[in-house]
Amino acid sequence: MSGVAGDPRRLQRPPRMEALARLPIFLALEGKRAILAGDGPPVAWKAELLSAAGADVIVFAECPCEQLRAVAAQPPRGAIVLRQRPWQAEDLHGAAVAIAGFDDDLDARRFADAARAAHVPVNVIDKPAYCDFSFGAIVNRSPLVIGISTDGAAPVFGQAIRGKLEAMIPQGFAGWADAARRWRKAVQSSGLSFAARRRFWQAFAGFALTHPDRKPAPSDFEAFLHQTRAEARLPPPAASRSSAPAPATQSC
Repeated sequence: MSGVAGDPRRLQRPPRMEALARLPIFLALEGKRAILAGDGPPVAWKAELLSAAGADVIVFAECPCEQLRAVAAQPPRGAIVLRQRPWQAEDLHGAAVAIAGFDDDLDARRFADAARAAHVPVNVIDKPAYCDFSFGAIVNRSPLVIGISTDGAAPVFGQAIRGKLEAMIPQGFAGWADAARRWRKAVQSSGLSFAARRRFWQAFAGFALTHPDRKPAPSDFEAFLHQTRAEARLPPPAASRSSAPAPATQSC
């Protein structure tokens, strides 16, 4: 019997996925609490990044630098609150992520240990030994977001790749990705079959790729829907009809 343990064909099957240095995961942080500790431009950049993702950011810095004060005064999205005192272990409870910027390994270890004890994923900037996750270079066409990681081996190379992708990927893709988000529920409730919905999104993607600078319009949605329904009504090719096997009977 094929497909059972010990089957040579199963043992010789090549793996579907090659080994990954890192698993790329995109966190939903809107309305969730993110804790930062430390000071300096790298901490300010992480605060801005987390705010842009919608997190409510709390930064513990006894004497916040100018960059940190500036980004807290005008956060890109989620609020950034500065607490001018040292962080405490209880500050981490219930947080979605915890990030710190410390030069001293003892401070870094203490923060990482406290975050892990609170079951909070932790990142200590430029100290991979104390990190549960890492930040990669980002191409932002939100809601289309591309993350690039070299597992810390070559950050400058990752930035160079980001620059290449920035030049290749039109800004207009952001509008089409947002349109897909807005239209998804309507497609799901349209009565189309699974295969037809897939054809709808194939038509959508093909058009978006060839018209990246065009702003999506309701008429585009209607055109894709009409095209998909028209294709669904077409009879299958004669060869397919003649060679199709008779449907198997099923018991209820």
